[in-house]
Amino acid sequence: MRRGLRQVLAVLCVGVLLGACTSPDRPAGPAATTETPDQVAAGRAGSATAPDAAAPAAEVPGATRGGLLTVLSSTVPESLDPARSSFVDTRGILSGLLTRSLTQLRRNPVTGRMELVPDLATDLGVANDDRTAWTFTLRSGVRFENGTAVTAQDIAYGLQRAFAADVLPGAPSYLRAFFRDGDRYQGPYASAAELRRRPGYARGWYAGAAFRGVEVRGRTITFRLRRPVAEMPYVVALPQFSPVPRAADARPAAYGDRLVSTGPYRVASLRRGTTLVLVRNAQWDPATDPGRHQYADGWTFLWGQAPDRIDELLLENDGDAQRALSYDSLGPEGLVAMRERAPSRVAVAASPCTYLWHVDTRRIPDLRVRRALGWAYPYEAAWRAGRETVGATRLPGTTILPPGTTGHRSYDPLGNGGRRTDVAEARRLLTRADALGSRVRWYYASDVPEKVAVKDVVVTSLRRAGFDPRPIATTADRLRTVQLDPDGPHDVVDAARCSDWPTGSSWFPAQWETAPVDGPGRPNPSMLTEPGVQREIDRILGTLTAAAAARAWGALDERIGTRYYPAVVLGHRGVALARGSRVGGMSVNEMLGMPIFADLYVDQGN
Repeated sequence: MRRGLRQVLAVLCVGVLLGACTSPDRPAGPAATTETPDQVAAGRAGSATAPDAAAPAAEVPGATRGGLLTVLSSTVPESLDPARSSFVDTRGILSGLLTRSLTQLRRNPVTGRMELVPDLATDLGVANDDRTAWTFTLRSGVRFENGTAVTAQDIAYGLQRAFAADVLPGAPSYLRAFFRDGDRYQGPYASAAELRRRPGYARGWYAGAAFRGVEVRGRTITFRLRRPVAEMPYVVALPQFSPVPRAADARPAAYGDRLVSTGPYRVASLRRGTTLVLVRNAQWDPATDPGRHQYADGWTFLWGQAPDRIDELLLENDGDAQRALSYDSLGPEGLVAMRERAPSRVAVAASPCTYLWHVDTRRIPDLRVRRALGWAYPYEAAWRAGRETVGATRLPGTTILPPGTTGHRSYDPLGNGGRRTDVAEARRLLTRADALGSRVRWYYASDVPEKVAVKDVVVTSLRRAGFDPRPIATTADRLRTVQLDPDGPHDVVDAARCSDWPTGSSWFPAQWETAPVDGPGRPNPSMLTEPGVQREIDRILGTLTAAAAARAWGALDERIGTRYYPAVVLGHRGVALARGSRVGGMSVNEMLGMPIFADLYVDQGN
């Protein structure tokens, strides 16, 4: 018997009350066998700015106030703590609904492009001559959900928390690379163990070593940097630059369970891994916000849902499903069916993301073996196993930088078009390198059927090519963490990288520093150690104009991909997002590949 969305909600609530709610099975489902006719256009995401954008934000045409929206997803966010937010799902939820940063990305209703505008700041910042210091002035009238006024010190403290990697892992690694003292500062806490032992732990905050990367004077906040950063107005749009009140940070590791909101909604309840319920934040003032709205009365996020069931509910469009949407892409059958029945209820868009198999160059130092992995990878078979639709949700690609990035340069290091597998060529390369039987270990989520299906076809293809594949089972909620361990047993990191802003400086300092900064984690997933790459990164950041830097990033992309081949490019990301018939204002943030939550409303029409 089919269950409607109301029944899904009811069953889930029973599970919450009993304290024993598990995620449903996630069937792999049928795969697409042909390409969809439309290739997603790229190149529009986030490059526009509107420094004089005024508050309140312009109304979304036709928007109505009231009603409840439900968001369905098979994925489970790791944490809603803004200090830990490095993934598009958490960033989309936080920045769209719950937290405000110094700047923000909003959709221009005329051009349809994402544009950078002020948020908590009055403008997009003022830099010194060499762009190693940026000053922002905090706008007045912004309050936390408890009515307390937001101060520049709250923003500084929120940033400081992001450096406490032992307590709050997950912040973007380039914070350490960009900020003065970033290579040694460890956040405002002692170590997690010391924090628990200290008297007064329940009262919360402990000052760590002095941090010279941020200065506060009244309503201004200045960031001091180790290197020139022209894109700082984009950097401060990240959730790590949202304010956090010290008094609410008594238990740092649990702050994400009940964060203090500055956005149009606040957390009413959260059950990790399953449910998030949001209600209106009465302290949010639209007169201070150039980008957000507060149309719906509330939101319910349901995580860990079966992908095929999500597609079915949105396609049927019955009852409460009319007011539901998903930030998971439709599966191949669901996309075909939705295009046939209700094409206006699916949004297909690009997102600036690249899927990569980062090869640990310490453990697989021979270029021929790394290139053999590229020839052996079963691109199209893996995409089918993972329920991808070529041309919509997966775009074949050969470059590290995604299309649309300023200065993007096309190249093909293997000459396989980003999709052709040749196990015979892979075996020839292994034979020449005297490396037949080379062991390859990588983590996969054994509790996600699609990931198991992908693992199976990859194992088969690698074995045919002459490798010894040894996948390592873990769970979806642990995958992101275990892959970042530089001393883990794996030889490959299977991950996607998305641009935080539309230039190469969002990619290469973050993931390709040849001498990663000190601190926990794996900021360079391929562990590449080529001094020439580091010198070029420093040269581009320190000496070039914006236009010259864009060209240089494209050239560095080609140099890394062809000369060192430290990662197998598994394509670029597109999205095909569906909604119910009473969800209004649906559009895609092309910098995240997520719905623009701030613009959504419940259509109150009959």
